[in-house]
Amino acid sequence: MIDWRENPLLRRELLYRLRPSSPNRAVFVVVGLVVILAVVLLYWAALQSVRRTQNIYVFRDLLTLTLVIETLLVVGGAPAATANAVSREREQRTWDLLTITLLRPHEVVLGKLLGRTIPLFLLLLLGAPMVVLCIAFDPRLLVSALLGTLCVVVTLVFYSTAALAASCFSRKTVTATALAYLFAGAWVFGTLVLWGLTSLIFPSVGSREATFWLAVNPFAVIEPTVTNYASGGYSYSASDPLYVLSPWVLLVVYSGLTALLLWVLISDYRHWAYR
Repeated sequence: MIDWRENPLLRRELLYRLRPSSPNRAVFVVVGLVVILAVVLLYWAALQSVRRTQNIYVFRDLLTLTLVIETLLVVGGAPAATANAVSREREQRTWDLLTITLLRPHEVVLGKLLGRTIPLFLLLLLGAPMVVLCIAFDPRLLVSALLGTLCVVVTLVFYSTAALAASCFSRKTVTATALAYLFAGAWVFGTLVLWGLTSLIFPSVGSREATFWLAVNPFAVIEPTVTNYASGGYSYSASDPLYVLSPWVLLVVYSGLTALLLWVLISDYRHWAYR
């Protein structure tokens, strides 16, 4: 077994993803402008927050906003990053050459996953100065920031793995991309729908007891996590199940499903790789 750092597939994916491509200059310009605009808005909000330090909730709200934007980038970017990892290889007729190499199934799967996920993780580092700024002005937010950032990272890996699975079992990139975004949208909006339906169909359960569905929604757990684990000074409803379940249910469910998807892709490699 080769060292994962010497995995040629991982190195190729990283070099390809991090190297600008001349035919896509317009796309890079648009993405760059959006990123610059987001960073400028965040730092403008930070400056406004510094000027209003008398508001004890301002840095909590700023940290929540930063984590929401990072989660939005993950939900929108992770499916696109890995949905074409294998299907495009099939379309370009290079996948058969890859399957006859000495790389083992887990090296191929993890190489594709890490090679497409690491650039997105580097993009999330744009929000790190904002998180550090919130902690510096309000040290009570340290645990909240760490747990919130962990939720974003786990969400990134989960959505990337799900999109990679769609790419492995699809022959066309269009199909894989559609399935990846359908899964992402169904998970985000479906959990809200299930929360409402559970409350309507089972009145005895109630909306508070049906909060499990919200606890696995990547956006719904951010505010409870930031508020609940700020050490002192922030009030919250201790009887609200969402505050009790966040973020532990999301971390356990997402980590378990990610491990399950990776196990399926690796153990079933011969079925989908050689068809």
